Amino acid sequence: MYFLKNLYVGPSIHDPEKVKRNLISGAGQFTIYVICLSPSVPGPGSNQLEILHCVNLQQPYYKKYPPYIIGIAEGMTEAVEMVRDLVQEAYDHTGSADVRAYLFPHGTRIIYPAHAAPQNLLPDGESAFASGSEAGQDSAEQEKE
Repeated sequence: MYFLKNLYVGPSIHDPEKVKRNLISGAGQFTIYVICLSPSVPGPGSNQLEILHCVNLQQPYYKKYPPYIIGIAEGMTEAVEMVRDLVQEAYDHTGSADVRAYLFPHGTRIIYPAHAAPQNLLPDGESAFASGSEAGQDSAEQEKE
């Protein structure tokens, strides 16, 4: 798992470091939700953020492809309010609701875990995640062949 340096923390979270340790170790936290960057291809019309219950992070997919967590909240209602506030903050500062551009003004890097080195690169070495939706479709077709 990767955490934003200045992690957004809901007002109901009293010890964010303990919550982070429990998320990393997989300890049960029945009321904790995380706000993470969407793994979808960045671009117009794509998802920017996802709200996940912490139990979802125990699935094999998230072990192989760790999420980039930008916020933690206690309860779904608090998580939705945090996303709303984050989008409003991004709009106030940039004039756009593009949360990724607000949080990462110099762009996001794709961080590959050691066991999942860039398998989804296009033939010219360009990443499908950074190229738009058409590149993602091309790489999916190449994997089928």
